[in-house]
Amino acid sequence: GRASGVCGQVRPGPPKASALMACASDASPIAYYYCEVGVRERLALSRTSRPEERTEGSFLLQARFEPSVLRRLPLEERPGVRFAPEVAMFCFPHGVRLVNASVAAANAIPKVTSFVLTASDKSRMYGACIVWYEPLPDGVVQACVDEVMPECDGVERAAERALAGELHAPEAICLLSSAPIFEALNSCCRQLFRMRLSGGDPASTEYMLTEASLRPLLTTPLPDYGGGGDGP
Repeated sequence: GRASGVCGQVRPGPPKASALMACASDASPIAYYYCEVGVRERLALSRTSRPEERTEGSFLLQARFEPSVLRRLPLEERPGVRFAPEVAMFCFPHGVRLVNASVAAANAIPKVTSFVLTASDKSRMYGACIVWYEPLPDGVVQACVDEVMPECDGVERAAERALAGELHAPEAICLLSSAPIFEALNSCCRQLFRMRLSGGDPASTEYMLTEASLRPLLTTPLPDYGGGGDGP
């Protein structure tokens, strides 16, 4: 059920930086922003989920949670192109639902989707994301149980935690571009997913994609499709 088990579902072999640049306006990079979206740091209930309305079974498996941007690169705003934190809702438009280990295993193949994000100033960004399941840290789950069941004693909280079992949450890698190059962005997302899994232990800092490994994607210019440029 662990995300590392998903790796076999993606074509094996070490990803090459050239593969990320092959899908590459001198002024616009392939992707303006890279971000990771999910709930691995905190489970925040959506406005529609209320513990007192739960039916039989674990509330944690019935509730919906608000996704958030966990990490983004670059950290600074690009000139004239604002990072849109609402991208989290485009990755998970219906909120985040937790699942147990068996459901995560049955849905081990990551899913890739694309979308168009229109900002308040009517400018558009084109996005793609790849979503898969990760085991949720026990500390994050326990903090949520303590928050939504403050009136319950330790025995009741432990019962809710045991009822839920080993929980997994969907997580996403997302790319935002100024051009509707969805096929290329989808391909890049798959490459990044494979690179992320190659780090092994999720608790290790090596598990995270580094800024250096993402630099080609965030700096390589798109080809000039309209002229005689030497695009790939």
